[in-house]
Amino acid sequence: MVTVDGRSRVRLPDGRGLDVWQGGDSGGTPVLFLHGTPGGRLQGALGDGAAAKAGVRLVSFSRPGYGGSSDAATTLASVARDAGAIADALAIDGFAVLGVSGGGPYAVAAGAVLPDRVRAVGVVAGVGPLLELDPASAADPAVRAAVAGDDDGALALQDATTAVRRGSGARGFVTPEILEPWTPSGRPGLPSYRGASRDALAFAVGWDIDLAAISAPVWLWYGDHDQQVPLEHGRWLHERLPTSTLVVREGAGHLATLMPYWHDILVTLTRDRSG
Repeated sequence: MVTVDGRSRVRLPDGRGLDVWQGGDSGGTPVLFLHGTPGGRLQGALGDGAAAKAGVRLVSFSRPGYGGSSDAATTLASVARDAGAIADALAIDGFAVLGVSGGGPYAVAAGAVLPDRVRAVGVVAGVGPLLELDPASAADPAVRAAVAGDDDGALALQDATTAVRRGSGARGFVTPEILEPWTPSGRPGLPSYRGASRDALAFAVGWDIDLAAISAPVWLWYGDHDQQVPLEHGRWLHERLPTSTLVVREGAGHLATLMPYWHDILVTLTRDRSG
């Protein structure tokens, strides 16, 4: 069951607001969770019980364009900076990050942009750079527009694609709760899908980070039967991240890389490595 306890909104220094959820052990080791695509802060609530058991303070936020979070141009680095701003607002210094599926690239970005604060990086079935891993994506009209510098045109084209996919019911493993059907007043409302469009473009042309800047240990968990984000994405990251460990879940599809392993993943990311 997904609970809405722990919901709040954080106001960033630039005036934007991001919806936040907190759960697990309030006095535990902090882990910032980066939700999938589409998704929202309540996706983190799926790990509430596991986090409490593992002694983890689990924090999740809805990226720009999702739920009630302010919409804004999105790149991997910009979301990483948002994660740092949320940690500041919650008086969190060092923390681990965990990104699942579409949240994976943002977790990697946090490790690159905030190397002095991110203690460990976890990626579960995370998307890699689409232009490198799927050259055919370069033919997508929205991607072509983004590469040409027409950000507004690219977003409009991607919005149209996202609307079609939404109409076909292609939502992956999201649920009505995870799609954040809540307004700031706490009443049910219509979720925003603009964030999904921004994610799609960021995965293709928004890799504005230096992977060599990551010094924290990186854990990559992928399923060898994943049809949504193939193992190739994990191997690409593993080859370029010297501090990474690639764990292949044999026989696992997309969902099965996370749902049965919440506790194990959180314990791994927060393990004391001082010795």
